[in-house]
Amino acid sequence: GMPDPADNTIKLGLGDFIFYSVLVSKAAENGFASFVACFMSILTGLGGTLVLLAVYHHALPALPISIFLAVIMFVCVFYCMEPWIQSLWRAGPFYV
Repeated sequence: GMPDPADNTIKLGLGDFIFYSVLVSKAAENGFASFVACFMSILTGLGGTLVLLAVYHHALPALPISIFLAVIMFVCVFYCMEPWIQSLWRAGPFYV
């Protein structure tokens, strides 16, 4: 028979959005830089998943790439960027 056009759409489950929102909200508790890093890496991972979906033409889980990138970025920002940002705040204003 004819393929159903509704089967050719991209679907994200409610669980995907819950995991994304919990990760981003927990990152936001640790600072704005962590929030932005997690938010952008989730969008990047979701975009990467969509590219893989276009290449392989079959259903893929939406969580692994996004969550992996977001956790890696959170750890990097929390342990590398946040101490640097805090040291800049303690140093005071810089005049050029």
